[in-house]
Amino acid sequence: MKKIAVVGCGGINSWVVKHLKDVTEEFDKNEMVYIKLFDKDLVEEKNLLRSNQNFQIEDLMQEKAEMLGKRYNYDYECTWITEDNIDKLEPFDDIIIGVDSHKVRRLLYKYALENKKYLLDMRAQGTQIGYFVLDNTKDIKYYDEKYFNNSKIMERKGSCQLTKDIENDHIENGNKIIAFMCIYGIYLKHLRGETLSTNEWKFIY
Repeated sequence: MKKIAVVGCGGINSWVVKHLKDVTEEFDKNEMVYIKLFDKDLVEEKNLLRSNQNFQIEDLMQEKAEMLGKRYNYDYECTWITEDNIDKLEPFDDIIIGVDSHKVRRLLYKYALENKKYLLDMRAQGTQIGYFVLDNTKDIKYYDEKYFNNSKIMERKGSCQLTKDIENDHIENGNKIIAFMCIYGIYLKHLRGETLSTNEWKFIY
């Protein structure tokens, strides 16, 4: 049985969880996976605007991981993954991340590289979307030079929806697009043992 950790349950991964359920059922892989969700964030009113995250009105101010875990019958833990508790990921083969902090992203990259784990990183902000499948032939120095070398960006927290778009009720759907694409395409190929044509892809629409 493949064990999958979903780290972050917000803008992207709230939809990833839904698509994981659909994909594993449609392709007869439901009995082959164990999935656990990790997040401590609460469902806020802005998360419900135009259904930009996969939550319902009754989920408001409840913990995201718990609401999604109960809805899709997955295990969950209401905690953030940090340097102090990253060993919680030790039992898992695959790590799927949708996080809003580059510091946390780097921590997860480093851990996955050192422990030879599969990691799928999905990103969305406004109309910018992308995915990155970690190359375990590289080391963290390679990724530090490529993605984690800007101190200002490392201190910044991101969001799938830009603040001005939320304020103007102009919700973009990049988070939904990348979640659907990656689970029905990128991750399904991984479950089938197939090789991707590229480990990195970015797009602005």
